[in-house]
Amino acid sequence: MTSILTRTLAVGAVPIILAGCMGAGRLELACFDPPAIGPATHASVVSVHKMGGGIDVADAPDGADLSTMGGDVHVGSAGPFAKLKTMGGDISINRAAGFVDASTMGGKINIGQAGGAIKASTMAGDVTAHLTGSSSARRDISLSSMSGAILLTVPKDYGMDVQIKLAYTKNSDGKYRVIQHLGLAERQTTEWDTHDGTPRKYICVTGRVGNGGNTVKIDTINGDISLKQE
Repeated sequence: MTSILTRTLAVGAVPIILAGCMGAGRLELACFDPPAIGPATHASVVSVHKMGGGIDVADAPDGADLSTMGGDVHVGSAGPFAKLKTMGGDISINRAAGFVDASTMGGKINIGQAGGAIKASTMAGDVTAHLTGSSSARRDISLSSMSGAILLTVPKDYGMDVQIKLAYTKNSDGKYRVIQHLGLAERQTTEWDTHDGTPRKYICVTGRVGNGGNTVKIDTINGDISLKQE
């Protein structure tokens, strides 16, 4: 099995890239010049792309770009961004100073703390995300699961335009709900919709909180949705 690890380094004003290819019991390194960047730019982005197996990165102060064809992905701490992808497995990140983009074809997603925008999607599994801190920049949030519960926690001063859609199918017990104490409007459909295959009904929750400056979109099927402030 082969995996590729690259780390971009800046030494003074001259950036280089170290690339490691691990396979068949050997490690090969190559150094080459990347596209020119400004002299004030210093980066050491952790980039790992694997054909299979888990990825565990303790610290990526300048960002992380991680993907695997199958396996769990975990990051302890990331800087301005974390882009995490697996074709099958759980994704977890303890802390990120900037934005987080996480996607899995099947598994749970847990974002312990994120200081920037959040995008997380799974085909089957629960999603938990926690936005922290304050910022004058937009920090939009998009969370989706094709089957699972979603919990989002945001700061009290976080203004948002909320769009929530919870679908429950006819073959489920239908006891799912949207939990929020923000005064948002809730509407439930009465007819079974068959446009997406299995007949389903929807619980839709919309409204603005504060200045409504950030878009928050949450979608799931057959799972509770909880939106809370702290």
